Amino acid sequence: MKKIFFTIMALLIVSITSCDEEKIGQTPTDNIPPQPISNVSVESLPGGAKISYELPQETDISYVKGEYLFQGERRITRASVYNNYMIIEGLGNTNPVDITLYTVDHSENTSTPVKASFTPGIPPIHNIFTSMGLKADFGGINITWNNENKVEIGFTIYATNEKGIFEEGETFYTNQKDGSYSFRGYDSSERIFAFTITDKWGNISDTLKAAFTPLFEKELDKSKHKREVLPVDNNTDYSSGWLFSKLFDGVVGNNGWHTKQNDPNQKIPLYFTIDLGVEATLSRFKLWHRLGNNVYKNHNIKTFEVWGSRNYKKGMQENYWSEEWKNDWELLGDYETFKPSGEDNPSVTNEDIAYAEAGFEFMVPIEKQRVRYVRFAMKSNWSGSNALHISEITFYGDDRINDINE
Repeated sequence: MKKIFFTIMALLIVSITSCDEEKIGQTPTDNIPPQPISNVSVESLPGGAKISYELPQETDISYVKGEYLFQGERRITRASVYNNYMIIEGLGNTNPVDITLYTVDHSENTSTPVKASFTPGIPPIHNIFTSMGLKADFGGINITWNNENKVEIGFTIYATNEKGIFEEGETFYTNQKDGSYSFRGYDSSERIFAFTITDKWGNISDTLKAAFTPLFEKELDKSKHKREVLPVDNNTDYSSGWLFSKLFDGVVGNNGWHTKQNDPNQKIPLYFTIDLGVEATLSRFKLWHRLGNNVYKNHNIKTFEVWGSRNYKKGMQENYWSEEWKNDWELLGDYETFKPSGEDNPSVTNEDIAYAEAGFEFMVPIEKQRVRYVRFAMKSNWSGSNALHISEITFYGDDRINDINE
């Protein structure tokens, strides 16, 4: 009997304590609307606005909703109750906009409406459009732009065919602030090119048109490439299966050139030089990592410089090749193998793998001199070691003037 008494008392204490605890779970459904926002102010933004306000002093508010019409389409924007403002974006013109604002509670009841109006600033794509520059490039057209707000945009190229009809080509997506990109794949005949810009909200800019003749470009003949060993260059091969000549064998994968590993005599920057076998104006080159499980790992090249020369000074001593040689060669570019998921990401994503398998493409500025010798200076690899492996390198440009293969 005593045992039963204490059991009943314990249950009563638990029951009483539970009544004093804060209730958890979803707020019960009701039909009582929340109070509206107040003290609304508006700040114009490019392609939108920032609407600031004061929230009512009550806890049953889920979010703030804004409703407005844009080009006849009803749009809704929601803002968190943890902010005292709402951002409207993605408007493609500067026409005035009337907006109606509501607070919404956890039962989806809406407050009485509060009306406001604003005039969007100039949409980003229009400012980007006016900043665009066009010029003929190897195998196509180069565009430059300024994207001050780093919005996500797409450039689409159109070009006339042999019948004078426009055909849609590649779309290049970017959010770079100051950018440059070359659309390639066109022969060296004059035609009209046109460009439009699209943003992620579906707004489209005006069309920029101009006539251009793309510069001649071809893939340079790999059978003419060979190793040119200069003082302080790395002249090692890991084994008979990882020879320098495999950089130009047309095979991409878990193969290529591999220097010796754990060699204390190998220093950074690690240099190697290629004799193209022809004198050419380079337009670009593609480089492939050693693939398989090595992508963005091990001795794959990360940051590097490329230098070019038509005819370097032969017979110079090693001290000349430490720094002085740079006065006689031209820097073609300072490059890095890009990792889509970010270089600080310790894992390698499927997107990273696909990007590396497609090959890293590097542009050579059009104003650079014709070269026969190309010298790489590896500044770092993806593991921090002093060794290097590369699967394949392909050069593009114009070599039509001289063929000096020996």
